[in-house]
Amino acid sequence: MGIRSRIFLLVFLLLTSSIGISYIIAERDLTRAFELQIVNELEKQAGLLVASIDDIGNYNTVEEADAIANSLGEAANSRVTLILNNGKVVGDSSLNIEQIKSIDNHANRTEIIEALAQGSGWVSRYSDTVNQDLLYFAIQDKNKNNPNIIRISVPLNYLESATGTLQVSVILLFVVVFIVSVFASLVAANYLYSNIEELADAATNIAEGDHKNRNIKALPTQRVDEFGTVARSISQISEDLKNQIKMIAKQRDQFGLVLDDLGEGILVTNQQGDVVYNNEQSLIILNTQDLDKQNINSLNLPAINYLFNRVTNKKRADIEFEIELQDKSTRWVLGSMNQSKTTGEYILVVHDITQLRQLNSMRRDFISNLSHELRTPVSVIMANSETLLDGALDNKKDAKVFAKAILHNSERLSSMVSDLIDLSRIEYGDLKLNIKDIDFNEFMESFLLSMKSVAKKKAIELIYTPDHNSLVNADIQALERIMNNLLDNAYKYSDEGTSVEVSTMDQGKMIKVMVADSGVGVSDEDQEHIFDRFYRTASARASDTKGSGLGLAIVKNLINSLNGEVGITTKRPSGSIFWFTIPKSK
Repeated sequence: MGIRSRIFLLVFLLLTSSIGISYIIAERDLTRAFELQIVNELEKQAGLLVASIDDIGNYNTVEEADAIANSLGEAANSRVTLILNNGKVVGDSSLNIEQIKSIDNHANRTEIIEALAQGSGWVSRYSDTVNQDLLYFAIQDKNKNNPNIIRISVPLNYLESATGTLQVSVILLFVVVFIVSVFASLVAANYLYSNIEELADAATNIAEGDHKNRNIKALPTQRVDEFGTVARSISQISEDLKNQIKMIAKQRDQFGLVLDDLGEGILVTNQQGDVVYNNEQSLIILNTQDLDKQNINSLNLPAINYLFNRVTNKKRADIEFEIELQDKSTRWVLGSMNQSKTTGEYILVVHDITQLRQLNSMRRDFISNLSHELRTPVSVIMANSETLLDGALDNKKDAKVFAKAILHNSERLSSMVSDLIDLSRIEYGDLKLNIKDIDFNEFMESFLLSMKSVAKKKAIELIYTPDHNSLVNADIQALERIMNNLLDNAYKYSDEGTSVEVSTMDQGKMIKVMVADSGVGVSDEDQEHIFDRFYRTASARASDTKGSGLGLAIVKNLINSLNGEVGITTKRPSGSIFWFTIPKSK
């Protein structure tokens, strides 16, 4: 065999073997590395989904479960499927309800079997449902006793495209090498081999995830020959992979935004207690500035340490604890910690339950007050009824007194029940308002005329001082109820011989109405809750002043329904000013 033949054969063999080996390594490593990269990101996403979703088995209908799947799929920018532990699909972000109901059972799917057995599982295969090659990652939900499955899937078509491009480039290279090898020398063969080696190194760097390596940057992408084509293909593969990594990072950030908007604080630590993730709400609830790269012990919260120690002993833990804020107020927090079966990390979820505890306290106070308020008129009605039945009916004068007492207390009971019903109707939107243009001055003069008799009985002067002449857009019955409750409240807490002043102020698009009394006033602490349901001020609770704590709550809800605002300011030297705004007619 001549020298040319040997050179041709040497160059041909070197080039074909080098390209073949490089292609096999690149294809294998690229595919495997990218699959593992996707699996790793999907695992993180799935962990976040598990933390943000309740037990799938709690959803009563396919519609409810599919709505959750659609919401999670949109947030994750991926296909999300909810599967019961018997293999039944109850939700899928890529399918409609009819498709979900007709889809076959998934109990025999590889990823489902692995997830039920090991906590998580993944596989890549062709999907007949969406006609795509997909990578599936499945993970158990929060139900530890009878877990169901959350599955995320992403397409792999771009990876196949990139691999196909590499195959075409290699074929073209073989053709060129065959032609050139006939005339090339051993030096040319070595030169060709060195170029193939350069491409192989670049492909290996890509497979290893090193997209900033100088070998990739130095690829001869500007050449117009086959080496340039291969270089551009490899460079494009590197760019595509970087874009996919950026997309996955973006999706992770999107999940972070979703978690920030949940309202609960979420904190994830490794097994040593080092914080690896936390959302903004966790900083707010735990009253700290930063937790990045810190240990959970840095919080100096015994309750958190208790949760961590419990979980390290393979036990899920919950606890309520309080945090003292800078203003010396107390925040009540419900903390729940569990360990992820997939990552081994510890997940802490904290809820601010301060308002809930306050509401429960207010409700208890209300029930106690209302029970007292109801018991008194009921007792009077019963006592007077028994007296009438025992013979008082024979005495017309006494019978009349007892009957009046029964009537008065019946009206009192009726008023309490009416307030409760009205508040319920307003809060649940059952109250139908007739919004129309109303001459506010005319309304106020007519309404206050009817209220002067009540003021006269208590020797209280009722004053009205308008400073505008405008039409308002409101419901007349709602206005009457608002003014009646505010004036009734002013009469209750004003002494005889004092005055109650109603005034108005033009504020552009709104009219401000003020009701000023000369009573005992409202403390700063009480002002924060004066319009809350069931709330009564300390002075009201300590006195014999009657009331259920619903009147001002009704006022607030009615004004909100009229697109206005309500508030209270302290009047000096004594008394309070209750004010509200209503929109003018357009």
